[in-house]
Amino acid sequence: MIRAYAPGAILLFLLNLLLNWRLFLPGVTPYRGSIERGYAYMANWVAHHPNPWGWDPMQYGGLPTHYMYLPLLPYWNACWIWLLSGIDPTQVHRTTCVAALCLGVASVYVFAAYYGGSRRLALLAGLAITGYSPLYQMVETIKDDQGLFRVPWRIQVLIKYGEGPHTVGLALIPLTLIAVHRCAVRRSFGSLWLAAAALAAVVLTNWVAGLALALLVVLVLAIYFPEPEFSVRRVLAAGGLGYLLSAFWLTPSFVFRMATNWPQDAFGYQLRTQEQGAMLGWAGGLLALWLLSRWRWPERRYFTLLLLATYCFGFLVTCFYAYGWNTLPESRRYALEYELFLLLLVVECFRMFLAWRPWIGRLCLVAVLLQITPAVARFVKHRYELWTPVAREQTPEFRVASTLAALEPTGRLFLSGGSRFRFNSWYLYPQVGGVFETGLRNRIPVEIGYQVRTDIGSARGQEAASSILQLRALAVEYLVVHGPKSEEYYRDFKYPDKFEGVLEPGVLEKVWSQGDDRIYRLAPVRLAHLVRPAELPANPPRYGRFEGIAAYVAAMTDPARPALQFAWQGPSAATLAGPAPEGYRMAVAVSYEDGWEAWQDGAALPLERNALGFFTVAPRPAAHTVITLRYRAPLETRLAAGVSAVCWCWCLLYWRRSRRTHA
Repeated sequence: MIRAYAPGAILLFLLNLLLNWRLFLPGVTPYRGSIERGYAYMANWVAHHPNPWGWDPMQYGGLPTHYMYLPLLPYWNACWIWLLSGIDPTQVHRTTCVAALCLGVASVYVFAAYYGGSRRLALLAGLAITGYSPLYQMVETIKDDQGLFRVPWRIQVLIKYGEGPHTVGLALIPLTLIAVHRCAVRRSFGSLWLAAAALAAVVLTNWVAGLALALLVVLVLAIYFPEPEFSVRRVLAAGGLGYLLSAFWLTPSFVFRMATNWPQDAFGYQLRTQEQGAMLGWAGGLLALWLLSRWRWPERRYFTLLLLATYCFGFLVTCFYAYGWNTLPESRRYALEYELFLLLLVVECFRMFLAWRPWIGRLCLVAVLLQITPAVARFVKHRYELWTPVAREQTPEFRVASTLAALEPTGRLFLSGGSRFRFNSWYLYPQVGGVFETGLRNRIPVEIGYQVRTDIGSARGQEAASSILQLRALAVEYLVVHGPKSEEYYRDFKYPDKFEGVLEPGVLEKVWSQGDDRIYRLAPVRLAHLVRPAELPANPPRYGRFEGIAAYVAAMTDPARPALQFAWQGPSAATLAGPAPEGYRMAVAVSYEDGWEAWQDGAALPLERNALGFFTVAPRPAAHTVITLRYRAPLETRLAAGVSAVCWCWCLLYWRRSRRTHA
């Protein structure tokens, strides 16, 4: 099979490389609103600290590396960063994603040839996907978002918005669907294992692509199960095996946290009456189309698959753009799948017309060519002439980042705008914000960051005082503000000048300014301090207000109170040194997770989660003591990793044994 499909796949891959080679160029691209550097930060962190069950203190007060993101793309990029010492992590990430963009067209060709049975029409579909995007004619919002280049939407979402993991997942989906079908019609363990590994790979790359794949596998099962040789049980077995292979990351707690956080991060998704109605209509339409296909054309299974897939994703996208309904969280992001299966459906309809009435098929081909030729010509003609990446030193984000790194901060950084997306891809210093919030248990830094930038809950004229209190509570040392005249792409401070009127030596100082970009320093900075239980905030922020934070910050900055020395001993361990008076606790500005442990003189100490989402330690009284803090992955994570390791070893041994038996 591979040898038969190789020529067409290689041709399409090389054609896409020829058209898009400029996207591989290094430097900062014209689209500075892209979040690709957020993914580059993950690769940068993993390259320096590869332990997947360790602690990542870089963003949001810290979180387990396991909850940072799905692992496949960050660890793949980290491997190249290890091999190519000194390379920009963003360049590695972009190269991977653009290569997947080109390979994705080749994988669609193989999918269409395998399921449809015609390599010529599969090649036609690949050419259409390469240069044409029907969504520009179908969705006005997408048409208005074409940007600098007249490129297909699949390229636009990658280079303008940084949808790299979704692009990689979309390139894997067609090959996974082939593996699923071969698993169902063949009786070898190798085909079962390959399908399981492919299913796991997509889910471990991107949630949106993983959910799209799940829907497509359900459609394949519903359409192909009448075939005598098609085994539904083998597909279900492949799904179960795929989960066991990926259980080291997809633990029940991980899946639950992602599922509960995703609606909050998907622009506040809520399952209200209109969403419930849209979901019922979506499912009802799928059922009606499936019943119709079973009645009218039961033998046209490939056509039915394309029809149902086009409806499945087209309904989600159309409802969102036409009516503002999110049938599923972030329904708009399934536009890539919608466009893909729509083009495949059009090509399959063309084949059916050719078989039924050749003259109608030829007429349809001429009409389609007349429609798409201008768009394809514009895409081929522009050659990305405006795609001129510049050195990072020429951007305001890097100037701010390099200045902060030169200051060698010991506390956290509060970065606003796009700087918070990019900073950790260059320098590994902790900050309050970040990019991806779906894995967070402690969302207090996110809420405080929003309040500081927008001053929700602050009386007019008191914005600076309220913001300073909240920043101190998060152990912020340096604060970056971009004014309205800054070159920064995102300028998200409502009152960027509010700190100018409260500058005070030794408390709040402006240490750097260039253009309308400013860096302020807050002092003193303490990541751990002594506090009485009554001084801890009683409740988390609510409606922009944080009750009890003044007493907490006063205790943190009290010069008469003995100071604690906090020092990181690697990313997953730290020490606390200092006095432990009777009746005091040690408040540590690190996010609470179940894996944190505290030890004093070889004995474990209790940890408690406070209203800031950080943890406090209750030490035994001592004139001077050293407390060791250590993060270990919870028992559930370690058990899941053991199950996955055993499963991988068993599969390898069984596959090797079956090959020997067959030989």
